[in-house]
Amino acid sequence: MQISTKGKYSVRAVLDIAQHSNGAPVPLAAISKREGISLLFLEQLFQQLRKGNVVNSIRGPHGGYLLARDPGDITIGEIVRLIEPPLYASSCFSQDESAEKCRIADTCIGGAIWKQLAEHVDNFLDSISLADLANQTKPEVVYGLRMKSNKLLADRSKRVEAVQEAEAVEVA
Repeated sequence: MQISTKGKYSVRAVLDIAQHSNGAPVPLAAISKREGISLLFLEQLFQQLRKGNVVNSIRGPHGGYLLARDPGDITIGEIVRLIEPPLYASSCFSQDESAEKCRIADTCIGGAIWKQLAEHVDNFLDSISLADLANQTKPEVVYGLRMKSNKLLADRSKRVEAVQEAEAVEVA
């Protein structure tokens, strides 16, 4: 699985707004310069981000883009899903084929693995908000992400144990 340049640049650009806005619109030209991303490429990405209610545009000489919502309410997962095709659909199926139409869906173990992987990736990306990343040093971000990942894994282990205990009670 690989996130495309479009996905990576979208996250960087929206994070740039979270870090530099201070309540004022941020021009795409400023984001382009700071992030080293083509202005034309940013314009294409921001059309989708605006439609997805991640950013709002302000026209005029002092215009630019603002976050559409509080940075704590916008997740990295939301941004990536606006720009990237679904991870599960692209992992195992072509654009024209879905899991429901797969001729070996009833017996394919690989499809179940890729679907679970996509769910884990989505859960992890959804656990990270712009507020978690904005105005922090890289070591702080890395530490925070490691803690989130460990918490997600621990929560999942607890759920699996609870299901196993419930199944053991039903058998007995």
